[in-house]
Amino acid sequence: MRIQFSLSCQKGTIIPINYQSEISQWIFTVLSNAGAELSSWIQQRGFDLSSRNYKLFTFSPLAIYPYEMDQVKQEFKLLGNQVKLNISIYLDPAFEQQIVHLFRQVPLPLGTLEGRPAQFEVKHWQIMPHPVFKETMQFKAVSPISITTVEEIKTTNPYLLPDNENYDISFFSHTVRRFKAAKQYKSLSALKLLDPAFPMHYRLLGQAKSRLIHLKPNAENITQLRGFAYEFEVSMPVPVIEFCYYAGFGEFPHLGFGFVELK
Repeated sequence: MRIQFSLSCQKGTIIPINYQSEISQWIFTVLSNAGAELSSWIQQRGFDLSSRNYKLFTFSPLAIYPYEMDQVKQEFKLLGNQVKLNISIYLDPAFEQQIVHLFRQVPLPLGTLEGRPAQFEVKHWQIMPHPVFKETMQFKAVSPISITTVEEIKTTNPYLLPDNENYDISFFSHTVRRFKAAKQYKSLSALKLLDPAFPMHYRLLGQAKSRLIHLKPNAENITQLRGFAYEFEVSMPVPVIEFCYYAGFGEFPHLGFGFVELK
């Protein structure tokens, strides 16, 4: 499911340019308040909200306008009283209304206002329509997609450029790994999704732009991540494409990477 939120704030609120950690923390906090039925559904798939290992979600960058940006301090000063945010979660549609209710109850703590912690309240929301998924589709990465090499020996710079000749290998390796986790590690063959006559295919469209995101202290000890914003075409089994659309493409979607829109 995808929800577009309008979040209200006070004019003059200052937020950091790198705000992904705060939004990720907020989503985890909201989901931890899930009721017994939703928690059970998640646990049946091998995940646990309390340990925060349910990472099948992603989110868009904040839509902020108008604002002033301080490059030295690396922060935005909001000149309006509203921002928009899209949150995408791989979840049974039956829980859509419950998820909306949960988010309405918990403000997003982000930034400061006159030196005090600021909060953003959910004022409006919209559950976005479900696209018609096909085996071959074109997407635009709204937030950067991060793909690292699948080689056992990691280099100091493991991030692959989208035009790297080995990019598709890592792209699909990470995709299948996450999809199998969501399906309780059932093989694609067992799920009847593997057809040798229909190989998975990736194609870069245009040029990719590099993005380096700095993160606040977190349980994974990740201080920064690099991804790339680009447009691409991908061919995969329809359930896998649908999974990536909602859970995010690439690695670290739960930290604000891999959110795409239809091209």
